[in-house]
Amino acid sequence: MSGSPASRRAALLRSLGRTGKARLRDLAEELDVSMPTVRRDVEALSRQGRLTRRHGAVELEDRSRLPRESGGAIGMMVSTNRYLALIGQAARREAERRGHRFLLEHVEDAEESRAATARLVAAGCVGLVCSPQWRTEEEAAEPLPWLAGAAVPVVLAGRDVEAGHPLFELDSVIADHAYGMRLAMDHLQQLGHTRILASIRDNTPPGRLLRRFFVAELHRRGLPQLGEPLLTPEGLEPADFDAVVAAVLDQRATVVVMHTDTSAQVLVSALRARGVDVPGRCSVVAYDDIVGPRAEVSLTSISPAKHQLGVEAVSLLLRRHLRARAGLDRPPVAHVRLLPELVLRRSTGPVPTRF
Repeated sequence: MSGSPASRRAALLRSLGRTGKARLRDLAEELDVSMPTVRRDVEALSRQGRLTRRHGAVELEDRSRLPRESGGAIGMMVSTNRYLALIGQAARREAERRGHRFLLEHVEDAEESRAATARLVAAGCVGLVCSPQWRTEEEAAEPLPWLAGAAVPVVLAGRDVEAGHPLFELDSVIADHAYGMRLAMDHLQQLGHTRILASIRDNTPPGRLLRRFFVAELHRRGLPQLGEPLLTPEGLEPADFDAVVAAVLDQRATVVVMHTDTSAQVLVSALRARGVDVPGRCSVVAYDDIVGPRAEVSLTSISPAKHQLGVEAVSLLLRRHLRARAGLDRPPVAHVRLLPELVLRRSTGPVPTRF
């Protein structure tokens, strides 16, 4: 990365803003600078109080001077999921920064959620952050009355529900996945791409939304729909992606939007093993931007604000808790949407002129 130290350091802070924490080696590769350069930039930002260095990694340092609360814990229920885990890590840092203990419960289904809610409330939590997996539409539709009727504030983080669902009247904060898909499609159209495939998971609410948003964007732009979005394979071996590679070749697609970025890395390997150059013959856009940039080709990614989702969830919870403690009127329910950004790297390029 060329440019002044100020522009490099601004880019470094933007990168950290997506997850709150990163390894120095990953930052050097993402920013395309040497390790001595990234160390100098980190040292300069550390002296300014902008970040903290810890054992070969750096974390954002929030310098805002919020009053620290004493007593009471914040509880969080989270399912096993890399995206939700990052939200949970950010929520923990924010809770502890504001003077609260943080209690974490891993839950995978409704019954575990019910039991965990009872334990966290009994432990004296002043509020709960809830980040369920909701692997199916049926799971997402469950009413979960112990959350809707909890004696403490509850905030949904990384998840939301439709109007009419009992949890609709809870505060929530999510990434605006429709906007993220629009950013990706804008970028691809600017590069001249019209034959666009997608491979998207259907075992999370964001995945199910992205499948709908992708098709809607094709129709809105008058682009051909090359069949229904593919299902991202569960495996992480190149052979697991044979069907995606075959679809690229059969449909003469020039780009694949892949959810998630771990799968996108494997897809790049599978395409190149079949002689399909990335991005010369086929571009790849990843969704999530969680894995480090070390790959055969660094991935252009739609990047939801995982770190800020956790921070905002704790802020919403404490806003409601502190007003109640002060005897003030309840604040209106807030449904917060944070806009993703598109991080341009080397896996996207202009539409090929020849196949």
